Amino acid sequence: MQQIQTQKGRAIYETRGAIDAPTLVLFHTLLADCSVYDGIIDKLAESFHVTRFHFPGYGGSTGECSTIDDYADWTAALFQSLNITKDGNKPVSVFSNGFGGFVSVGLCLRHPELVSHLVIANSGAAFPEERKIPLQGMSQKVRSDGINAVLDIAMSRMFPDDFRHANPEIISERKTKLLSADPEQFAKACEALSKLDYLSQAHQITCAVDVIAGMQDETTPPSMSNELYDQINQANYHQIADSGHCPQIQQPEKLLSLITRIL
Repeated sequence: MQQIQTQKGRAIYETRGAIDAPTLVLFHTLLADCSVYDGIIDKLAESFHVTRFHFPGYGGSTGECSTIDDYADWTAALFQSLNITKDGNKPVSVFSNGFGGFVSVGLCLRHPELVSHLVIANSGAAFPEERKIPLQGMSQKVRSDGINAVLDIAMSRMFPDDFRHANPEIISERKTKLLSADPEQFAKACEALSKLDYLSQAHQITCAVDVIAGMQDETTPPSMSNELYDQINQANYHQIADSGHCPQIQQPEKLLSLITRIL
């Protein structure tokens, strides 16, 4: 991994693939760092110039982020520092998941010149009231007891029961990775999600959009993906029937096939 100092903080990132290939940037979920893409990044790099990065609080990235707007502006600063847009001459696609999806919506609204195509999986534009309660609970628990106290909760939100039981080695790896997250920044991210509402603005997104719903996702369920899709006239909608919150781990081949068809 490399690091770069931006106007908004330090970013830890990695690029793979030919520099002249189409640009694809990967945004990770709250429940994982960017290693969540370990299983698919090499395949993506065969067709794209891929950048993945850690949000503040993960993998050594830093920044003052208390709202999703803050995260969107932090990410815009990273794009600009890395010259990802190549002075506007090269289209930039984003694949975002979960928390990263909300940030990507903010990026498209606040910095529309930076993204040509958004592919957003298992995310949305706002949490319904009843789904804010678990986020607030995780924030409080992490502040009082540390990241270790929410590892089992996080895994249950990332993966359906049958996948967790069948893949204990994946669950162990994911717990180890999440344990390295900064507790205070994780708590702030949970609170930021609970206060977020981009729903009334989502129709202003002008880039191409493809919305993907994992039909087994209980964290950001298909209803949230559908709600976002309904707000964006130019959006397309896709489903992965047997996937929870992180298709890049649970259904990597299906996700790769879908990304390739879309982009």
